[in-house]
This record gives sequence, structure tokens and C-alpha cells, in this order.
Amino acid sequence: MRTRALAAAALLLSTVPASGQVATLGDRLINLPTNLTLGPSTFQLLFTHRFTETVDEAGGKDLFGFDSAADIGLGVALGLGRSTDVELVRSSFYKEWEAACRWTLARQSDAMPVGVGLRVGADYRGASGLTDRWSGFMQLVATRRFAGTLDVFLVPMFASDTPTLHNAFNVGVGASYHLPKNWDVEAEIVPENGDARDGQLAWAVAINKRLAGHAFLIYLGNSRATTVDMMVGSDFSGGFRSGDVRIGFNLLRRFPE
Repeated sequence: MRTRALAAAALLLSTVPASGQVATLGDRLINLPTNLTLGPSTFQLLFTHRFTETVDEAGGKDLFGFDSAADIGLGVALGLGRSTDVELVRSSFYKEWEAACRWTLARQSDAMPVGVGLRVGADYRGASGLTDRWSGFMQLVATRRFAGTLDVFLVPMFASDTPTLHNAFNVGVGASYHLPKNWDVEAEIVPENGDARDGQLAWAVAINKRLAGHAFLIYLGNSRATTVDMMVGSDFSGGFRSGDVRIGFNLLRRFPE
């Protein structure tokens, strides 16, 4: 299933022509951030949903995961200026809160070949039975647009604490291919953390539809992680395998449109 999903994304990248329009890039891909902030006085609501059961485990009897429980994230973000925003997200996994501030340090232009952003913050895991609850994190985002339709991202990430690691580091890679009529094909990879005992490569592919003030993304991936401390180590409770396939979605609503 994973191989078919990745092959389909590669086929779209190679066969869909450019629309002739300037593609719009938002503030996030699937789980990783972009280098861009929301913009002045812009308020955003975020809803993430990751079904816990894999497609193989669920099968037809559980509608390939739709009948299973889900990890749900609810978030709000506010643009404080052209290049700064703040965000607060609450995930049902580990009853976790993530607070962050982001700056757009550089925007890609004819004079600047790479866009750069910085996101820093903290995670608090509120579930019972945990000892290490706090984690500080930092994400540096570098992005480059090719041929007007393909954005590629490199995201070095650091977290002071993950479920099993201290001072963990990893580098996420992402891409967004912009199709006509405001459709995007997106992909992310976070490599296995070599310091984690049961770490695995995390992958995700998605189809995203952008409307005025809205974005709706349908997700296939193996990991349930949506917060930085869970992504850096790929070591959250219950784990995942590289061949797992789970369904999920993201829903964004911005005000004003």
C-alpha cells in the first residue's frame, strides 16, 4: 500500500503540467512547518485527525480504519505581523500541549534563492504515569521552489526530550507539488533516529485542496506523530512500522479569508 501511494505521488509529479498560475504556499505541509507565517492579524483554526488502526489491521470490517479510535489535534494560531506568528495546539495523544512562535527570516525571490524560517517552542505531555513531561524544541526550515510549481523543504529539528531520548536531533524532508485549481500533492519523510531503540522512518503522502480561507488535506502515512517531540525521535508509545498505512486528515480555517 505504501509503495503504491509513493508511486502515485511520483507519477503526478512527473506528468501534471504547470497551470501557469503562481502557486500559493501555506504555513504548514502535512506535519512539518513551512518557512511562511500566517500574515498580519490572521487567525487560524487547525484540526488534525489520525486513525489509530492501520489499513491492514482494520480491513473491510472496520472500513480500513475509519471505525477505529483516532488521535485528534486542535489548534489556534495568530499572525502578529508580516513575519511572526504564534500557535497553540492540543493533541489527544499523551494529552499534549504544544506552544510555538515562528519567524519568517527570508522569503524566496530573484535576489534570495532560498526561503528560511525558524519555529521554536515547548511541548508538555499531560498524560498520567509520565516522568519527563516538558520538552523544548526548535525547527529551522529551508525551502526552494522549482519551475514555479514544486516546493522542496529541509527541516532540521531538535527536541530536548522525547518519550525515550534526551537532546534528540533529526532532519525532516518535505515537498509540495502545486496542481491546477488549487490542488497540491504533498509528501514528508522523517528518517529513523539512530539513537532510538525502536525508531522507524516516518513517511506521509497527502492530497490537499485549497479554497478561500480553507484547506482540506487527506493523509496516508505510517506514523501518528503530529507534535515535534514525537516526530524527532519516532519513538512514541505503541510505535509503528515502516510498512504501516494509516488514514487521516487536516482541516484549516483562516480568518479573514
